[in-house]
Amino acid sequence: MTPRSLPSLVAAMVALALVVTGPLIGLDVTRSSPDSFGEGDATVAAVDIEDSELRVTAGRFGTDVSYLRVPTARVTVGEVTGRPRLVYLVAVPSAGIDLVSTALVTESARTYAVDPGDQGIESGSLERGTITATVTVRVQSFSVDRTVTRQNVTVEVQA
Repeated sequence: MTPRSLPSLVAAMVALALVVTGPLIGLDVTRSSPDSFGEGDATVAAVDIEDSELRVTAGRFGTDVSYLRVPTARVTVGEVTGRPRLVYLVAVPSAGIDLVSTALVTESARTYAVDPGDQGIESGSLERGTITATVTVRVQSFSVDRTVTRQNVTVEVQA
Protein backbone atom coordinates (compact mmCIF):
# COMPACT_ATOMS: atom_id res chain seq x y z
CA MET A 1 0.00 0.00 0.00
CA THR A 2 1.41 3.34 -0.97
CA PRO A 3 1.04 6.46 1.14
CA ARG A 4 -1.15 7.95 -1.59
CA SER A 5 -3.71 5.14 -1.41
CA LEU A 6 -4.19 5.45 2.36
CA PRO A 7 -6.48 8.52 2.15
CA SER A 8 -8.49 6.81 -0.59
CA LEU A 9 -8.87 3.69 1.55
CA VAL A 10 -10.03 5.75 4.57
CA ALA A 11 -12.52 7.65 2.40
CA ALA A 12 -13.87 4.38 1.00
CA MET A 13 -14.32 2.94 4.54
CA VAL A 14 -16.17 6.06 5.70
CA ALA A 15 -18.42 5.96 2.61
CA LEU A 16 -19.17 2.27 3.21
CA ALA A 17 -20.04 2.93 6.85
CA LEU A 18 -22.39 5.76 5.86
CA VAL A 19 -24.16 3.59 3.26
CA VAL A 20 -24.57 0.64 5.67
CA THR A 21 -25.95 2.78 8.50
CA GLY A 22 -27.95 5.11 6.27
CA PRO A 23 -31.59 4.93 5.24
CA LEU A 24 -30.82 2.74 2.19
CA ILE A 25 -29.87 -0.35 4.25
CA GLY A 26 -31.05 0.89 7.65
CA LEU A 27 -28.67 -0.91 10.01
CA ASP A 28 -29.18 0.69 13.44
CA VAL A 29 -25.87 1.21 15.23
CA THR A 30 -27.32 3.27 18.09
CA ARG A 31 -28.40 1.86 21.42
CA SER A 32 -30.60 3.42 24.04
CA SER A 33 -28.66 4.07 27.19
CA PRO A 34 -29.71 1.71 29.99
CA ASP A 35 -28.51 4.19 32.58
CA SER A 36 -31.05 6.90 31.76
CA PHE A 37 -34.55 7.01 33.13
CA GLY A 38 -37.59 7.53 30.97
CA GLU A 39 -41.27 6.64 30.85
CA GLY A 40 -42.58 4.02 33.28
CA ASP A 41 -43.75 3.19 36.78
CA ALA A 42 -42.88 0.88 39.67
CA THR A 43 -44.70 -0.45 42.69
CA VAL A 44 -42.78 -0.32 45.95
CA ALA A 45 -43.25 -3.21 48.36
CA ALA A 46 -41.03 -1.91 51.19
CA VAL A 47 -38.73 0.96 52.17
CA ASP A 48 -36.09 0.40 54.85
CA ILE A 49 -34.17 3.40 56.21
CA GLU A 50 -32.39 3.14 59.56
CA ASP A 51 -33.53 6.48 61.00
CA SER A 52 -31.22 6.08 64.01
CA GLU A 53 -28.22 6.16 61.65
CA LEU A 54 -29.12 9.69 60.52
CA ARG A 55 -26.96 11.89 62.75
CA VAL A 56 -24.36 14.67 62.82
CA THR A 57 -20.88 13.66 64.02
CA ALA A 58 -17.51 15.39 64.31
CA GLY A 59 -14.99 15.01 61.52
CA ARG A 60 -11.88 12.90 62.01
CA PHE A 61 -8.26 13.81 62.59
CA GLY A 62 -8.92 17.28 63.98
CA THR A 63 -10.74 18.65 60.97
CA ASP A 64 -12.99 21.62 61.56
CA VAL A 65 -15.91 19.92 59.80
CA SER A 66 -18.89 17.97 61.06
CA TYR A 67 -20.72 15.43 58.93
CA LEU A 68 -24.36 14.62 58.41
CA ARG A 69 -24.27 10.81 58.29
CA VAL A 70 -27.04 9.58 55.99
CA PRO A 71 -28.13 5.94 55.97
CA THR A 72 -28.69 4.00 52.77
CA ALA A 73 -32.32 3.59 51.71
CA ARG A 74 -33.14 0.00 50.75
CA VAL A 75 -36.20 0.01 48.51
CA THR A 76 -37.86 -3.26 47.51
CA VAL A 77 -39.64 -2.93 44.19
CA GLY A 78 -42.49 -5.19 43.04
CA GLU A 79 -43.58 -4.63 39.43
CA VAL A 80 -41.73 -2.39 37.00
CA THR A 81 -42.78 -1.03 33.62
CA GLY A 82 -40.43 1.07 31.52
CA ARG A 83 -37.47 2.91 33.07
CA PRO A 84 -38.56 4.83 36.18
CA ARG A 85 -36.16 5.83 38.93
CA LEU A 86 -36.14 5.97 42.70
CA VAL A 87 -35.37 9.37 44.22
CA TYR A 88 -34.07 9.54 47.81
CA LEU A 89 -34.15 13.02 49.37
CA VAL A 90 -32.80 14.11 52.73
CA ALA A 91 -33.50 17.74 53.69
CA VAL A 92 -32.26 19.53 56.80
CA PRO A 93 -33.56 23.11 56.42
CA SER A 94 -31.84 24.41 59.58
CA ALA A 95 -28.44 23.45 58.09
CA GLY A 96 -29.30 24.38 54.49
CA ILE A 97 -28.83 20.77 53.34
CA ASP A 98 -30.73 19.10 50.49
CA LEU A 99 -29.22 15.74 49.48
CA VAL A 100 -30.59 13.85 46.48
CA SER A 101 -29.63 10.42 45.18
CA THR A 102 -31.29 8.36 42.45
CA ALA A 103 -31.31 4.77 41.22
CA LEU A 104 -32.64 3.53 37.90
CA VAL A 105 -35.26 0.80 38.36
CA THR A 106 -34.66 -1.90 35.76
CA GLU A 107 -35.85 -5.17 37.31
CA SER A 108 -38.99 -6.31 39.11
CA ALA A 109 -38.85 -8.06 42.50
CA ARG A 110 -35.51 -6.55 43.51
CA THR A 111 -34.16 -4.45 46.38
CA TYR A 112 -32.32 -1.29 45.36
CA ALA A 113 -29.82 0.52 47.59
CA VAL A 114 -29.89 4.30 47.23
CA ASP A 115 -27.08 6.14 49.05
CA PRO A 116 -26.57 9.92 48.88
CA GLY A 117 -23.41 9.74 51.00
CA ASP A 118 -22.42 11.96 53.88
CA GLN A 119 -22.53 15.76 53.81
CA GLY A 120 -19.89 18.02 55.34
CA ILE A 121 -21.08 20.86 57.56
CA GLU A 122 -18.95 23.74 58.85
CA SER A 123 -18.17 23.05 62.49
CA GLY A 124 -20.05 25.26 64.89
CA SER A 125 -22.88 25.97 62.47
CA LEU A 126 -25.11 23.57 64.42
CA GLU A 127 -25.45 23.49 68.19
CA ARG A 128 -25.45 20.23 70.12
CA GLY A 129 -28.90 18.78 70.59
CA THR A 130 -31.36 17.81 67.92
CA ILE A 131 -32.50 19.06 64.53
CA THR A 132 -35.24 17.88 62.20
CA ALA A 133 -34.62 16.23 58.84
CA THR A 134 -37.20 15.25 56.24
CA VAL A 135 -36.57 11.92 54.51
CA THR A 136 -38.47 11.23 51.28
CA VAL A 137 -38.47 8.37 48.78
CA ARG A 138 -40.24 8.87 45.44
CA VAL A 139 -40.84 6.95 42.23
CA GLN A 140 -40.29 9.23 39.26
CA SER A 141 -40.49 9.05 35.46
CA PHE A 142 -41.55 11.42 32.69
CA SER A 143 -45.21 10.99 33.65
CA VAL A 144 -45.04 9.72 37.27
CA ASP A 145 -43.79 11.53 40.37
CA ARG A 146 -45.21 9.67 43.35
CA THR A 147 -44.08 9.97 46.97
CA VAL A 148 -43.70 6.52 48.50
CA THR A 149 -42.69 7.65 51.98
CA ARG A 150 -42.05 10.99 53.65
CA GLN A 151 -41.20 11.35 57.29
CA ASN A 152 -39.68 13.83 59.68
CA VAL A 153 -36.75 12.45 61.64
CA THR A 154 -35.16 13.90 64.77
CA VAL A 155 -31.42 14.01 64.19
CA GLU A 156 -28.93 14.02 67.05
CA VAL A 157 -26.12 16.56 66.69
CA GLN A 158 -23.05 15.07 68.40
CA ALA A 159 -20.50 17.53 67.04
